[in-house]
Amino acid sequence: MTEMKGLEDLSFEECLNMASIADLDIVKVPFLHINHLIQNKRTVDRPKDKIDIIELEKIRKIREENNNPQL
Repeated sequence: MTEMKGLEDLSFEECLNMASIADLDIVKVPFLHINHLIQNKRTVDRPKDKIDIIELEKIRKIREENNNPQL
């Protein structure tokens, strides 16, 4: 995927540079930065995205409280 609604101003490379990386056995898997994911879900605005946004904002708040944005 190289384009996402709500992230049109960012290139794939910019998103990849800010992505979180998970190590799954021997494979490194990049995940969209939480702020970008929330922005995308707000733009798409499906009912299920509204629920996701609430939970993602809770996660973001915990990260900020723990001063660890990569959690």
